[in-house]
Amino acid sequence: MEEQLVRHDLPRLTKRILMDYFYATRPLSLTLALYSTTIGIVLASHDGFLFQSDNLLIDLVKIILVTIAGLFVQAGANLINDYFECEYKYRPQSITKYRFLGKDRTLFDISIFLFGMVCFAMTGLIGIVLLAISSRAVLLVGILGMIGSYAYTGEPIVYKKRGLGTPLSFLLMGPLMVYGAYVVFSESFSWAPILLGLPVSLLIPALMLSNELRDFDRDKDLGIRTLTVRLGFRFGRNLYIGLLVSCYLLVLLFVLINRLPIYSLVTWLTIPLAMKSYRLVAVDQKALVPETNKLHLSFGLLLILSMLL
Repeated sequence: MEEQLVRHDLPRLTKRILMDYFYATRPLSLTLALYSTTIGIVLASHDGFLFQSDNLLIDLVKIILVTIAGLFVQAGANLINDYFECEYKYRPQSITKYRFLGKDRTLFDISIFLFGMVCFAMTGLIGIVLLAISSRAVLLVGILGMIGSYAYTGEPIVYKKRGLGTPLSFLLMGPLMVYGAYVVFSESFSWAPILLGLPVSLLIPALMLSNELRDFDRDKDLGIRTLTVRLGFRFGRNLYIGLLVSCYLLVLLFVLINRLPIYSLVTWLTIPLAMKSYRLVAVDQKALVPETNKLHLSFGLLLILSMLL
């Protein structure tokens, strides 16, 4: 009888475990990597580096590999962050623990860490393939990206606690990833993808700041020296607002100097979302994170669509 019950529950248990792993990757946040790689690819196309020869199949393979590599490296960062900060609010925790990397961890904890390392390994393998068919600059971009993604909360570096989480997340997930996607096709350096990607890239530190503002009191009590804890809540709030304003002003500037199409002004339709996020800074830091995520989703999608037009 018990064996039959176990067999009956096995599909349900398997589905629940798989969903737990899926949630641990924070799928909604993966748009950070998706948007950055897509912007790099679109700008490379605009500059004439895609689909201009007989290498159509090679270009399609590069697009797929670059996108998957970006998603893997961010998923790895999310998983490693979950492991070191134990943020498993979506599932009950086991009492049984095992010694792992000098600490007592549950089997789920350990599997999350290993899952994260597998994601980095997959990024590395894709990087080797891209290195063989593209620029050697891919190697440097890939190494910096993987080290930076692990070290956000990964010991022994944990640069989040050194007040570097926001600026380094911006550099790694923004300009570095946009340029990394671009250089796979261009095989040469250019400031253009870095600069034109800034309107979306600046929403990445804004999203990081929304987390720091939400967790300000907790981080301060625990001695976690994030940028907002080090420089104060008011500084974090003002920087957050400044980043939002800069996104819209940069779009306007790039349109005026003919570096972005006039269609890009459609991103200004998201200003009500930005205003809502601005108001939440003062009254509800908990709601600030999902609202900032909505802003990034909407703003980034509209900008990419305008670029495609």
